[in-house]
Amino acid sequence: LGGDFDDEDTSIFITLAPGEDGLPVAQMTTGGEYLAVSNLYSSVQLDAEDPNALVISALFQLTWSFPESFDTDGETFVRPKVRVTDQPCGLEPDVPCFEVEASLGNNWWSLDNDFRFDTESGHIRAVELRDGTNHYNEDFDESIIGAGQALRVTGRVLFSEDETPAPAGAFDVTFGDYDYVWVTSPRADGEFSLDLLVPGIRSGYLDLKLGLDDLPGLAEDQTDTVPRVRFIVDSSSPTLAAVTLSRIEAGQALPIGQANDLLVQLETLDDHGFDADESAVLHYRVRAGEAEISRGALELPDTTPFGEQFFWSGTLDLTDAGATTLLPTYVVDVWVSGSDAAGNPFDTTSNTVMTPFATWPLSLIGPSIDLETATALWDDPSPAPKSTASLDIQTTNDGGSGDISFVLQRRQDAGFWAEIAREDLTAAAGSDVQVQLSVMADGEVGDRLEHRLLLLVDGVEAQRLPLAPLLLTEEVARDGDALREDIGEQRFSLFLYVITMLSLSAAVWMLVVYRRMAYGDENTASEDQTKAVMAEMNEAPKALPELGDLPPPPGLNLEGSTPLPPGLNMPAPEPVVEATPPAPTYTTDDPRGLPPKPPTGLPAGWTEEQWAHYGWSYLDAQ
Repeated sequence: LGGDFDDEDTSIFITLAPGEDGLPVAQMTTGGEYLAVSNLYSSVQLDAEDPNALVISALFQLTWSFPESFDTDGETFVRPKVRVTDQPCGLEPDVPCFEVEASLGNNWWSLDNDFRFDTESGHIRAVELRDGTNHYNEDFDESIIGAGQALRVTGRVLFSEDETPAPAGAFDVTFGDYDYVWVTSPRADGEFSLDLLVPGIRSGYLDLKLGLDDLPGLAEDQTDTVPRVRFIVDSSSPTLAAVTLSRIEAGQALPIGQANDLLVQLETLDDHGFDADESAVLHYRVRAGEAEISRGALELPDTTPFGEQFFWSGTLDLTDAGATTLLPTYVVDVWVSGSDAAGNPFDTTSNTVMTPFATWPLSLIGPSIDLETATALWDDPSPAPKSTASLDIQTTNDGGSGDISFVLQRRQDAGFWAEIAREDLTAAAGSDVQVQLSVMADGEVGDRLEHRLLLLVDGVEAQRLPLAPLLLTEEVARDGDALREDIGEQRFSLFLYVITMLSLSAAVWMLVVYRRMAYGDENTASEDQTKAVMAEMNEAPKALPELGDLPPPPGLNLEGSTPLPPGLNMPAPEPVVEATPPAPTYTTDDPRGLPPKPPTGLPAGWTEEQWAHYGWSYLDAQ
């Protein structure tokens, strides 16, 4: 190196030996530990222009050790050289026959033997593998980390004067303090990486520094500011204080009616607090004995810090939006997962699926209704097809307030029961409950529709009651409809009656006209003579002859008859009076008796018989 070539440690020796093809073979060796040579990639061949010349290609790696005075920190420069000589060929044993000197480069070199860490922003990292948090900061502020958390420290080592990376494996990179030290080596491009688990510290604090160790030769660590990472180590797990569902403590009965909207409140404790961005998770399981019905998890995003206490809250639906039916024999188990701000998880002692943190039994709390004592009657037990029938329900709530449902089901041809009507309501404590469920009578005349009534308390079936079946019959007209129907049915008879009366009237009228046309004059003279006779009788009474002196009327044989006494006249014949038939009498089944007739008389088109049967319906309708 430089002008000092007398040291054999910086020399490479090449020995030529005969080869199989007649050409010599070069055998290269090094004189010291600062040079490395390769015989595999070296070669010896004749010069293409001069057959008496040999061309030797030697591949070697140069490593050197130089005095610290050569490391001028960039103030002065040197130019490394190489010298090639052969053996002496003259009388002088120290004078080689051939000698060549050449420089390793055209530029001056600044020889650097010292190293430093690359402290540019973001080039050194101390990342917590749990959540990716970088705990290294340029101000060396303390950060919280949990004991046992995995930490990965990465960076790069450069030569002290420029950005040239340190050689791989040339020294060690250390990270630690007096008690704990972790060691690694730089890789290609001077980069290094080491993983460690944060130890539990009694004092609760760690101050870990980056350093270089086992440097080659006289090399030094010339980093301006030693990189360091300062930790507050949290060695204790957070504490689960209590958890409630809708303010109901563990062990108490949980109403099934509230299971679809439960307010979860979780209380936790920790000396260093919690991270509000990392929610605690409530795990729950619904089981019947040892059989699992459902399972799920709920993040609790709503947080409220209060000193060392930290409150988490959320809304839980145990029914999975109605997909899961809950029964009073079921039990709800809960346990909690999560961590504090340092990453320490909640203690799993009595906080697992096998040993839950809290348990609630499910029960029906609220209304108490007995369908056996309730009144449930059809308004029309024999409706007509396609008509509407209503079920009137009257009962009493002997329990507390809550949500109830009356469900009316109909038996289908396949044998199962289908819901056809439902009424949801809130029953107050000790109140009377009245419900009306209307259904359509689907079917034909003669069909028998079977129904049953279900009572749901808080969405759970509490009781069922069989009902009297509906028997479909033909529709029977009543009241005004029946009257209109009767009139419609007797319309033809009424029409014949009117025609008959019109015909009789026309016949009588024709008879009168005919008589007037045939006997009109005689009738007039007779009327005039009658008036004259009556006038004469009024002026002077006319002497009547004795009956015996009058001849008998033609055709009258009075022989053998007893003559009338004197002064006794034959009585005039009494006029013949036609007998008036008695008025018909009508009766009615109504206990009120026959209906009174309106002041204006019977309604138009009504008969006495119709009024006796349907008069009360008419008056009620009015």
